[in-house]
Amino acid sequence: MNIIIVGGGKVGFALAAQLDKEGHDVSLIDNNASVLEKASNQLDVVCINGSGAAPDILRAAGVEDTDILIAATSNDEVNIMSCLVAKKLGSSNTIARIRNPEYVPAARLLRDELGLSMSINPERAAAREIVRSIRFSNRVKVSTFLKGRVELAEIIVRENNPLVNQTVQKISSQYKQDILVCAIVRDEQVLIPSGIDIVKEGDRISIIGTTQDVEKFLIATGVSQYREFNEIMIIGGGRITYYLTHMMLGMGIQVKIIEQNAKKCQDLASLFPTANIIHGDGTDQDFLRSENLSEMDAFIALTDNDEENVIVSMFASSEGVEHVLPKINRVSLGFLMEKVGLVNYITPKNITADRIVQYVRAMQNAVGSNVESMVTMFEDRVEVLEFHIRSNCKFIGIPLKDLVFRKGIIIGYISNKDGSVIATGDSRIQVDDTVVVISAVRKLRDINDVLA
Repeated sequence: MNIIIVGGGKVGFALAAQLDKEGHDVSLIDNNASVLEKASNQLDVVCINGSGAAPDILRAAGVEDTDILIAATSNDEVNIMSCLVAKKLGSSNTIARIRNPEYVPAARLLRDELGLSMSINPERAAAREIVRSIRFSNRVKVSTFLKGRVELAEIIVRENNPLVNQTVQKISSQYKQDILVCAIVRDEQVLIPSGIDIVKEGDRISIIGTTQDVEKFLIATGVSQYREFNEIMIIGGGRITYYLTHMMLGMGIQVKIIEQNAKKCQDLASLFPTANIIHGDGTDQDFLRSENLSEMDAFIALTDNDEENVIVSMFASSEGVEHVLPKINRVSLGFLMEKVGLVNYITPKNITADRIVQYVRAMQNAVGSNVESMVTMFEDRVEVLEFHIRSNCKFIGIPLKDLVFRKGIIIGYISNKDGSVIATGDSRIQVDDTVVVISAVRKLRDINDVLA
């Protein structure tokens, strides 16, 4: 597909990198030469210097022949204008990054005029991801599929875990929850396991199942503990905090916000009179202890400083807070979190980019690809893909046990109007099913390619 991205900042660059990796023809527009130089050096994309709202610049990028324009600058007005101009010049599909809540209703009213296929608010999307993620322990990294019905959880099997020295088949049958061990990393080697493979101490494994089954399995194996949420602490009073507080209060959870800026504290207190807003330094360890940090059910670090978020989250974990989740903009810091056992963190730019990339994949369905969504695991060595089954699938109605799959591929989950189930040898895939495939084979883009 021909794709134009307006804005080469954090979100725009992440989008360009992912879409380039998936084989799309990408043009990146930005008025910052250094941003374009970085993109040109690292990606195979066409870079154009100028404003994405200028007709001449959009024409130079080939807007008349583009399949979709994505406006992802930090300026809502520029994004809206870029979509409007692109629509007038012939682009049939546009996506706008709109952060200001006041503009969202206007964007909906002008959806047809703007040619908006989708609008996304990064901060609201990040808040929703936090609400979903804090259900799990710090030691669990979670992705979601099938519109939130299925979770993929990545854990490290530590000493004394009951999974040690158990076969994959026994793990699936021993616990009453309907889960599947679908990937193992051992000594930096990736294994897509069969039933006879054995889980060992130190393995990084991924399991798949419904949200409820995954939660129960993690509790049963001692990875997580059941705990009701009564009160959470948030460090930082920015936009994500605004949306997160609104969601948490709506769920009946008490919220304590610590913010250094007095004006922000006043604004938050006016917006959320039932929340506990405290003016103070959220990185001061003694101050956090005085605010009963250890009694919190969850701790969310949302300052604008990645290092502060990491350090204060490590401290919160050391104080016994079960659910700790920092915001990290620089993905390179993720390794540090994993080193100290905190694999659960959010990266807003990636959440936004992933949502948009999923939409682009859905658009591709009209021209042959049937990938609905995709995430990667284990430093991009494993892909987990969601396929929508069409009539051109070569193994409709055939038991999976009668098929020969390529090495490094398993079908993990099957969903249809009757429900969602773990795939077994007796499972049969039908037209309109949605199937989750775990693959160590890169760039798997058609369901028929799973066969040997």
